[in-house]
Amino acid sequence: MDKSINFLETRWSYLSPFSAHEVEIDGILYKTAEHAYQALRMIPSVQQKIRDAKSPLDAWREAQLCKERGEVLDSYNKNVLMEKIFRAKLEQHQDIKDILLESGTYELLKVYPTDYYWGTGADGSGENQMGKLWMKLRFELQQI
Repeated sequence: MDKSINFLETRWSYLSPFSAHEVEIDGILYKTAEHAYQALRMIPSVQQKIRDAKSPLDAWREAQLCKERGEVLDSYNKNVLMEKIFRAKLEQHQDIKDILLESGTYELLKVYPTDYYWGTGADGSGENQMGKLWMKLRFELQQI
């Protein structure tokens, strides 16, 4: 891949878990994919507070407090969970399908300086797992 697309803070931001796209997972409606991800990785007793957060950033902040208190589920796998959420987002929103297909063969990057797992990190050495996940889902869509 010789070209790339940064999907944060551009028109490609629909691919961000912070985008204003509600996602229904297992019969529960979440305000954003970020709300879903942060809530579903926590023990049930704290999930509602995260779901009720006013913004995706507030959901993230609440989850950080939960994490500090040891309220993260032992059994959760972040890659499996994020894929489940992004698949739901893709299935439930035509505009997500459209933008993902429009990206063609471009490399998708979550360019974020402090995120070396989901993103590229400050120096580009991050794993970019979120970009890789979107490219996997795009490839599947292109095969249909």
